[in-house]
Amino acid sequence: MFEQKSPDIQARRQLFRWLGWFAMANAIVFGLISLRYLGGGFPAMTTLGWVYLVSIYISHHSWLALLPLLLLVSPLIVLRPSLSWSKTLAVLLMAVMIAVIMLDSLLWSQSRFHINILTLKILGSSSIVFAIAMFFIALLFEFLLAGRIWTWLGTAPAHKGRLLAVMLTVCFVVAQGIYAWADASYYVPVTSIAQQLPVQRGFTAKRLLVRFGLVNISQSRERQLANRVAGGLDQSGAGNLNYPLKPLQCTNAAPLNLLIILVDAMRGDMLERGLTPNMDRFARQRASYFLNHYSAGNSSRMGAFSLFYSLPPGYFGSFEALQKPPVLMDQLLANQYQPGLFSSANMYRPVTLDRTAFAHVPNLRIETKPTDAPAWQRDRIMTREWMSWLDQRSLDQAFFGFLFYDAVNSKTYPPEFADRVALDPKETMAEKFADYRTAIMFDDELIGQVIADLDSRGLTDNTVVIISADHGEEFNDHGDGIKGHGSGYSRHQLGVPMLLAWPGVPPQRISRRTSHYDIAPTLMRRLLGCSNAYTDYSSGHDLYDGPQWDWLVAGSYYNYAVLEPEQVTVTFPNGMYEVRDNNYRLVDKPQFNADVLESVMRENTRFHP
Repeated sequence: MFEQKSPDIQARRQLFRWLGWFAMANAIVFGLISLRYLGGGFPAMTTLGWVYLVSIYISHHSWLALLPLLLLVSPLIVLRPSLSWSKTLAVLLMAVMIAVIMLDSLLWSQSRFHINILTLKILGSSSIVFAIAMFFIALLFEFLLAGRIWTWLGTAPAHKGRLLAVMLTVCFVVAQGIYAWADASYYVPVTSIAQQLPVQRGFTAKRLLVRFGLVNISQSRERQLANRVAGGLDQSGAGNLNYPLKPLQCTNAAPLNLLIILVDAMRGDMLERGLTPNMDRFARQRASYFLNHYSAGNSSRMGAFSLFYSLPPGYFGSFEALQKPPVLMDQLLANQYQPGLFSSANMYRPVTLDRTAFAHVPNLRIETKPTDAPAWQRDRIMTREWMSWLDQRSLDQAFFGFLFYDAVNSKTYPPEFADRVALDPKETMAEKFADYRTAIMFDDELIGQVIADLDSRGLTDNTVVIISADHGEEFNDHGDGIKGHGSGYSRHQLGVPMLLAWPGVPPQRISRRTSHYDIAPTLMRRLLGCSNAYTDYSSGHDLYDGPQWDWLVAGSYYNYAVLEPEQVTVTFPNGMYEVRDNNYRLVDKPQFNADVLESVMRENTRFHP
């Protein structure tokens, strides 16, 4: 019995050896093609950065080649240990991957987009012809490579394969360990490398590293910030970002204070519904109320990014990896604005303000304590601490205040607010929606206290106040099962309040389409006196007199969408896309505007060298 099975076992063993070495040979090919992804360069490399680059490059491309072969060819070897069948399937698979990676690397170097059905439609038939040509060239190469490896195996000692497996495992563990530490320690020479490799997601373990005392987030942040200050803050981004496109030309003779208040997850249609008396009064008496305002993110990360940077979400990875703040923050600090930055939830996860917008702010207040307190309690604590900060600030300098409330996102509120909102039995998520609206009433009360406090200090006439949100929230409003945020690109998740009180500007209601892309240009021009063209640093215009947007790119944690006045085109990580109408219903026969999508691709590359 054993003797009869032995030849098959030996055949399978030899085929698996061949499959492993064939994968490693293709890993080298993939690595050579992927050099195009690294064309943007890196910041100044350190020894640890080089160790990470070598280890991640080896392990990443090895697994990129090995996993598809193991998943698709291994079952065939187990069921039918035939060299011809295994060889044919493996060669076809690797030829397809080479063609796809070649096309994707070219697309990425030109537009910072990866391949999906939508981008293929934009590129047209030329991209298909290129991919087909590359496939047949790769097919011939792979057949020759497969035969050569099979012949070589006849004389190759078996222990070489085991040594290679150990080396790849070590590289993988080293690379992921270095990245986890670098991510928690704000170490740019490592994080800037990781975000450039395709389908690469480094392991993160902030909580674990903090729990075991291996990393102190606050101390690590301040140490790395001090190192960047000593070496020149801008050198970190020189290789991968050309931002701003031209040096800023700014004057600031009579500075005004700036206060930005964000209510996490508050949708724009919650105003003027009896839930927000303080914000409604603020809009009537002193603010410009933008009735058709959109965030460019359906999640906190992209929503906050679009507000401070006024750039599409495709740039987030580069700015976050390089810890490069927006020109708005750099100019505020250059003009000696005192930063009073407060967030009810922490600033490092998931919104990552600590390494994006506020990356150059020393001694950043990262979280509100106690961190285990309910969100409504932290909102109250944050409001009190903000007022205490105003008591202690220097009176001869302008300030930049930032308050980020969390109770609405958490749908929590103090006991005395219970039962203030009646349940609507017609709503499918009546209880959660009632909690959500009640939390809005609570945060509105705190915002009323903040505004009243500014009035009592005599700061109203020299403070620009913005009240908005990072994104909205959905409660199955269209009966399609979509709920929460980060799950779709409807008006409920992207439409946010926008109230802007500017000293000397009378209250008004503005109905044209505006977005978070317009906030930084408005502040840079009107508050900081920057005469640069808006296109030098943003994708937006002036909120007061700029044109309404014809298209808008919005992002989530894993995909993006292109918003047009009459439709929304949503992409997915699997390469598919869908088109929805203004009510977020699927369009059966979608039409898409190639000119708009080409403009989106150009906008996504303007600040990359």
